[in-house]
Amino acid sequence: MASSSPTLVRSRIEDGLAYIEIDVDGQSVNTLSTPMIARFEALLDELETSPEIEGVVITSAKTDNFVAGFDIEELQGYEHDPDALRALVKRGQTLMGRLEALRVPVVAAIDGSCLGGGLELALACDARITTENPRSVFGLPEVMLGLIPGGGGTQRLPRQIDLSQALDLILTGRQINAHKALKLGLVDDVVHPGILLDVSRRMVRKLASASPNGTRLGENLEEALNDPVKLAARTPARRLIFSRAREQVLKESGGNYPAPLKALRVIEIGFSEGFDAGLRAEGEAFTELVRSPEARHLMNIFFMRQEVNKDRVVDGRVKPRHVSRLGVLGAGLMGAGIAQVAAYNGTSVRLKDASAPGLGWGMHTIDDLLKKAARRKKITEAQADIALGRIAPTLTYEGFERCELVIEAVFEKQELKQAILAELEALGNTEQIIASNTSTIPITSIAAKSKRPENVLGMHFFSPVHKMPLLEIIRAEKTSPKALATALAYGRELGKTCIVVNDGPGFFTSRVIGAYINEAGWLLQEGGTIEEIDAAMHRFGFPVGPLKLVDEVGMDVALKAADVLQEAFKERWEAPEGLRVLAEQGRKGRKNKRGFYDYASGDSRAPDLSVYEALPGGATRRHIDAETITRRCWLAMLNECAYALDEGIIRSPRDGDIGVIFGLGFPPFRGGIFRHADEVGLGWVVDTLHTLAGQHGERLRPAPILERMAEQGERFYND
Repeated sequence: MASSSPTLVRSRIEDGLAYIEIDVDGQSVNTLSTPMIARFEALLDELETSPEIEGVVITSAKTDNFVAGFDIEELQGYEHDPDALRALVKRGQTLMGRLEALRVPVVAAIDGSCLGGGLELALACDARITTENPRSVFGLPEVMLGLIPGGGGTQRLPRQIDLSQALDLILTGRQINAHKALKLGLVDDVVHPGILLDVSRRMVRKLASASPNGTRLGENLEEALNDPVKLAARTPARRLIFSRAREQVLKESGGNYPAPLKALRVIEIGFSEGFDAGLRAEGEAFTELVRSPEARHLMNIFFMRQEVNKDRVVDGRVKPRHVSRLGVLGAGLMGAGIAQVAAYNGTSVRLKDASAPGLGWGMHTIDDLLKKAARRKKITEAQADIALGRIAPTLTYEGFERCELVIEAVFEKQELKQAILAELEALGNTEQIIASNTSTIPITSIAAKSKRPENVLGMHFFSPVHKMPLLEIIRAEKTSPKALATALAYGRELGKTCIVVNDGPGFFTSRVIGAYINEAGWLLQEGGTIEEIDAAMHRFGFPVGPLKLVDEVGMDVALKAADVLQEAFKERWEAPEGLRVLAEQGRKGRKNKRGFYDYASGDSRAPDLSVYEALPGGATRRHIDAETITRRCWLAMLNECAYALDEGIIRSPRDGDIGVIFGLGFPPFRGGIFRHADEVGLGWVVDTLHTLAGQHGERLRPAPILERMAEQGERFYND
């Protein structure tokens, strides 16, 4: 076999087996592309006519990666050329078909991520062997980019594993680890990385010996589809599965994302009309989706997130401290969540609380989270036990002096945070970095009495910590580059997408979500209903409405944040008195089963009608149309984003969009709040805000930066 270009694939024949090693030069991960397809086509030309081989093993030379998917930048280039894209998709599907039909068995030896087109490549092989490496994950995440699998994944995955499980992976973009993949039948074995090639070789020879001319998955399905008895037996259950999947997609997406629904239709076609018809439908749907605004926005977000994750922020010559020991103060919801994520990712943690019951609650919560991860096959039970063992609970500061980083997650009281900071500094570790998880109190205020303010910054996690991807790192005026670099590096080590913002009341995310909730509160006080307000913002694309969000966060917590923001921006921040009255009634939301929704009855979807008794107008409510609700809420949010940008709290529209999407739930299919403002037009934004301010108050008067940009015909993005 001729040697290949080292920039894409290396190949060799050894002891009767052909080895194809994927290695895209200059990239940390392998991606499929037109040149890669061409290289594989040439290899298959040789393999199809080579009499000297018994089988093929496909591997990767990359650490922790098999193939990550198709090159997204190349896909974006086809947005205005559907015919060329259609031809590319057909070419890729044909390649996978040729690999599947090869006369000798092919085994994928997978160590690391196998996603998108990488999994489609592996599915076209006769068997898949993977490693127990935690980074060996599998999935078809195309829906996260507004697309569907385009290399046969919609047809092969539902034929390889249970249909319901296949739909879950394709429609959600969810990724699974090696052990879950084995349980589902997606892979054939999970082994130690050191024996991956040996086991793969044995599998090739076993397949060659057992079934040298075996039929392929697609052929077996066609035979079943042509058998009326088998088909009749499968159709009713299949229809029910598809029907339930469609209901779930509509419930979760609100119909705002076309890709999952198209994927469902394509899979249905494959089952009802056959494998080839499914492939044709897949190709057409993929071509259409690449050109959709939703895909364009979601792909842009993908690249923005990559940029943020690689952003140095500080001078590259500043090296972060390695964090091997983390101290966490406060074992409540946030402190326990931070400790759990840190231990899960291999850090030794000392967790302190002021009381034994509080500490016990925190450890119990952590134990529950780790056991849940084990039940879901994200980790093994042994790994869960090891992670729990990394956490040392304590009522004292013993051992905290050895921690490179300490994160304080206590109540939102400035005096308490200042006292804790003084106690930590008294331990004598002059290099220790101390971060506050405060959501509103300026870091400069917390560090006002600090002996070493250069070591102090904010690390604002979001709840629940193990699920929410964003970490907002707050740089105070005296925060050193070393402290910032350490917090940034450690946040990324925990798997978080980090934005660095400058100090100020509410920083970025809290003041923005505060403006959003504040406007929802005004709508409620003006006579709107809980259901209409939340339903309108859910249809706009938020995962939950603003009032439901307050219940989840806690009305008491929301009120404390509102007090800080109202004091800081009192010249323009008008707060509805109704929300304060409700909070003073002792309503704390879900946690004490008294909020905007009726938790006491067991139906948390129904509003608590007694809320209206504390508001102007009482039980008499008036209809406010959905367009008015969405316009006021998202524009109030945008206005505060614009103020934050103008004040230098955030460094760029990109950071702002990452913050609102991954921290606050702004609908990704809209591309981000700044990008959405560009799309509707800043002239319209400014005119509408002026109108709303005249009707509802100065809080909705457009920020000066919006007026300047609209007047000069500028945009937040110029791409």
